Amino acid sequence: MKKICAMLLALAMLFALAACGSNGNNQQPPSNGSQPSNEPTHSAFELGADVEFVCPFSAGGGSDLYARTAANIIGEMGLTGSRTVTVTNKPGGGGAVGDAYTVTKKGDGTNITTYVSAQITSPMITGSGITYDQLTPICNLAMDEYTIGVLSTAEYQTIDSFIAYAKEHPGAITVGGSGSGTEDELVTGLIELYCDVDLEYIAYDSSAEVMTAMLGGHIAAGIYNPNETMSQYQAGEVTLLAAFGPERISTLPDVPTFTEQGYPDVQFQQFRAIFGPGNMDQAAVDFWADVFSQVVEHEDWVNGYLGNNGLTGKFISGDEFKTFIDGEAAKYKAVLETLGLLAQ
Repeated sequence: MKKICAMLLALAMLFALAACGSNGNNQQPPSNGSQPSNEPTHSAFELGADVEFVCPFSAGGGSDLYARTAANIIGEMGLTGSRTVTVTNKPGGGGAVGDAYTVTKKGDGTNITTYVSAQITSPMITGSGITYDQLTPICNLAMDEYTIGVLSTAEYQTIDSFIAYAKEHPGAITVGGSGSGTEDELVTGLIELYCDVDLEYIAYDSSAEVMTAMLGGHIAAGIYNPNETMSQYQAGEVTLLAAFGPERISTLPDVPTFTEQGYPDVQFQQFRAIFGPGNMDQAAVDFWADVFSQVVEHEDWVNGYLGNNGLTGKFISGDEFKTFIDGEAAKYKAVLETLGLLAQ
């Protein structure tokens, strides 16, 4: 807590200096030592403004879950002092709507956003939207897993039978995912590329909509994070054919990976990170990186969020995180180009 208080003080001093420097009047304090009577030129963050934590996806999805878990921990630990951190959902366009909103905000620390792989891949595929280098990377929190699921009544109940059916019926299998140009479309493309099949990808605004569509028989399969399908899987409504990660998911130990079933190239993990608006003040970046470094140590995060949802903790910040993001972007671009999904 002392560290947070110190950082808050340092951040306030930095913003106060910046504000004074931008004051065209350059007023000096009166000779009697009292403060000038004109309006204060301090930033909103310094003055105790609340924080907007943007989630560019619908409520109930994977990004919404980690945003609200983190916000609750921040509030419980008092990591932002008297400032309230409020999660705001801005869904649409595979994260594009939320990113277009965040990029318009000031980088003074009052606005942060969840950031996942889809927000990098979407502009690459669509050729429009906010690219990752227009925002400010703050830190990575965890790596999330992906699975492909079908109804337990479907004709194909293993990945081999699924692929065999897809080969016999090109384009007949519809696969739902969250958004266009997202990780869901990317992993569907990996199946097509390395299993030599033709699937029809259908984009929805959230994983909840994907599940509803699949349960209703409107699509044949869906791409899900573990937490997005756990209840239906445990209830026996959904069969998870395979996981995309290099190893089995801790919360889904009975679900085999593509790798162990003979498809080692069909492999993917999603990062879950925190970004800010472009040109974010370094003091604000450092402040939030320190806040989240404490969040990821909290029991509700480790045993609750990570443990219950099958994620792997991976905190990265500073220059290491910037290098990590650049590497992920390069990897996605190469895969999308190979799949023919990269915008021309």
